[in-house]
Amino acid sequence: MTLKTIKINKKIYKMLLERKKEDETITDVIARILNVPRETQNINSFFGLWKSIPEEFLKIIETSVGE
Repeated sequence: MTLKTIKINKKIYKMLLERKKEDETITDVIARILNVPRETQNINSFFGLWKSIPEEFLKIIETSVGE
């Protein structure tokens, strides 16, 4: 990701802070206002993610989901 520094006046910055949600950055606020679509992750990055989890934990998860 490339980062750029921009200058905005204090009034605009305060307006952005007022629109900012708890878990957002100022970049997130600007992207939301501009209707920038969120980046999606490639599903291939999740393949094999659980292969290092011990079998006993997988059984616990399977039982919990079944309930």
